[in-house]
Amino acid sequence: MAWVRDIDSFYNFIGYVVLTAPNRFPVEDYLPPDEQMTLDRAFTELRQGLQLVDPEVADEKKRAKLSALLDDSLGAYRSGDEVTGARLLNDFEALIFKQ
Repeated sequence: MAWVRDIDSFYNFIGYVVLTAPNRFPVEDYLPPDEQMTLDRAFTELRQGLQLVDPEVADEKKRAKLSALLDDSLGAYRSGDEVTGARLLNDFEALIFKQ
């Protein structure tokens, strides 16, 4: 199931991940257990959402920085540093949506 379908849902999904990562994702009763949100699934969805960002907003260099922010954020969450993980996702969001 795709959570990110357009730029608005991408924006909302970033906030959802900030609020629920790494292990507070709500159980969705309409999804089978193997489709429930996880940290890895969330970051896969975030990476796919990058495809929706207009090239005028994020050129190749900026996309590389956005990808690095996702890598660093996921690493922080995996190591138990939720504050850094969330801060990096906020930086990620700001680079895309705050001009």
